[in-house]
Amino acid sequence: MLRSVRETGDTELIPESRVDAAIFRHLLDNSNIPLIGSAFGSTLVATAHMDSPHRPLVLIWLAFVYLTVAIRFWLARRRRLHVQEDEYDRKEALRYALTTSISGIAWGLGGLLVLDDSPIAAVVTITAIQAMVMGGALTLGAFLPAFYAFALPAIMPMVVALAISGTGPHIILAVYSSIFTVLIAGIARRFNRSLRYTWQLTFEKEDLVNALTKAHDQQSALAKSDGLTGMANRRHFDEVLEKEFSRLRRSGGLLSLLMLDVDHFKAFNDKYGHIAGDDCLKRVAEVFRRGVGRVSDLAARYGGEEFVGILPETDNAGAVAVAEQVRSAVESLQIVHESSSTSRYVTVSLGVVTLNCSEVDSTTAVIARTDAQLYRAKTEGRNRIAAI
Repeated sequence: MLRSVRETGDTELIPESRVDAAIFRHLLDNSNIPLIGSAFGSTLVATAHMDSPHRPLVLIWLAFVYLTVAIRFWLARRRRLHVQEDEYDRKEALRYALTTSISGIAWGLGGLLVLDDSPIAAVVTITAIQAMVMGGALTLGAFLPAFYAFALPAIMPMVVALAISGTGPHIILAVYSSIFTVLIAGIARRFNRSLRYTWQLTFEKEDLVNALTKAHDQQSALAKSDGLTGMANRRHFDEVLEKEFSRLRRSGGLLSLLMLDVDHFKAFNDKYGHIAGDDCLKRVAEVFRRGVGRVSDLAARYGGEEFVGILPETDNAGAVAVAEQVRSAVESLQIVHESSSTSRYVTVSLGVVTLNCSEVDSTTAVIARTDAQLYRAKTEGRNRIAAI
């Protein structure tokens, strides 16, 4: 089931279970507050009844409250561990919520003490029970089943006992406590709605931020990618080459650069058309991308039918081996090229340069040297590698 977060032209939808899970975690995170209140409040009530003839019963009741506090503390801790390990389960959440009735029953029994004791002790008892219910509205009210499971058994025995006692003051107190319970239940419901809305807004903002981040990442990727081949574009190549050149210049490491040109590509386009030409470039690009395949390497489209590869910390023999692998793999594609004077299939020429970055002044010099080797490969007959 999905709940609308806001009514707009493009409404975001937040899963109901996602909000329920957040609210249940809120209940668990604040579970110790009502338990501490229960232990403190029951101690005050028991102290007020110490002069009562029913003192043994009061002490038994106090021990029972402490026991319920210990049990619920253990249950809350156990449930928190399960929530961290497992996904939210509504049935399990409801079962945990109903355990608050243990404390409710304990306080409900304490409410019966108002009938046979001094007015001061009765006031302390009534005030303590109402304070516990009021506190539950702001802690257990995060998950309404937990609030009702505690509040009703906590206050209703006292209300019934006061109502059936037959005395005027007791009946007035019963009516007052009933009205108080209804009002507090309303506060708990409003608190629950407010908390739900807060979490819905939180998730909406999180989703919006995630969507914007994803869109930004996609735009960044598009800005660095060639639209036809999907590989890095000239701009991204320039950025990476500059970074690697600076890094290797400091470390004194080797940098190899490959530059590839598809032989007689203009003639291929004129013969077979631009659609076939684009398909040819895509296939060559895929071969080149696989050849320049290390994580530290970069394969990019330099422009038109030219591709470049950056191979950091690669010696000349390794770079030439990569170039030969690419050259032979392209030839093995057997893309027919009847207009080529080199071969009846599409072929490529490659220039390879390996140098120590500390020996050259700029990336422009690196590219110029590689381009010169590519030119040499083409003038020496194409479908070959020229390396220095």
